[in-house]
Formats: sequence, structure tokens, C-alpha cells
Amino acid sequence: MTNPKPMQLRLLFHSIHNVMLAEELLLKVGIEIDMIPVPREISSDCGMCLACHSKDLDTIRTNFAKAHFTSSIMIYESKTADKTSAGNCKLILTIP
Repeated sequence: MTNPKPMQLRLLFHSIHNVMLAEELLLKVGIEIDMIPVPREISSDCGMCLACHSKDLDTIRTNFAKAHFTSSIMIYESKTADKTSAGNCKLILTIP
């Protein structure tokens, strides 16, 4: 059995309400996500974030543009991320 490819994106929100809204939205359009604790290497007002695959970034952006979030969303990417670490994360996008 091979290990599945790790999810490289970390979507950070300022409230758990926004995390749950995003989770519902992304699952509805068929994007694979995982709700995980915010890695220590990244700071956020909310303790949970969503992990996604980089290949889904365009779909995420398109769907988030249609939603009504109460604050900005920060999207980080790392090629070495796993469920407990952000790896070598860098901010790649902020959605107002």
C-alpha cells in the first residue's frame, strides 16, 4: 500500500465558524479536505485549519469568491507539510 500524497495547502481562518463554512463549501464541490490543528509554525486566531491539495487551489479560489466569510482567509503552501507540521510554509494567497 502506498502513502497518499500529503496535502500541501493550509487554509487559515479567524474563526471556527468560517472554518466550518469553508469545509461545507469545499466538500459540496468535491474537494478532498482535512480539518487539522493550526501548525505551530503558523499563527492564527482560530485553532483549526483546513488542509487541501495544491491542485485544487483554483477551484478553492473560485468557490471562496462566491461565499460570505466574515474575515480574510490566508492560504499557505508547503511541499513538506504533514498533519502535524507546516513544513517550510509560505503564504501564497490572502483572500479578503
